[in-house]
Amino acid sequence: MLLAVNPEIEEDDLATDIELRKEVSKDSKAKQKYEARRRIDDLMEQKRLRQLLDDWELDD
Repeated sequence: MLLAVNPEIEEDDLATDIELRKEVSKDSKAKQKYEARRRIDDLMEQKRLRQLLDDWELDD
């Protein structure tokens, strides 16, 4: 899913994401860490898309 939206994601990021998912069921602190990481990823994707839109408007 993420690879289709953001091809710059590296395998290490995906491995870390999978590890965090495993930890979520064990610990509420790990769950908070996982949720924070997801929010950061969402914000970074929004920033990337806004930059693409800004660049596209300048080219017209």
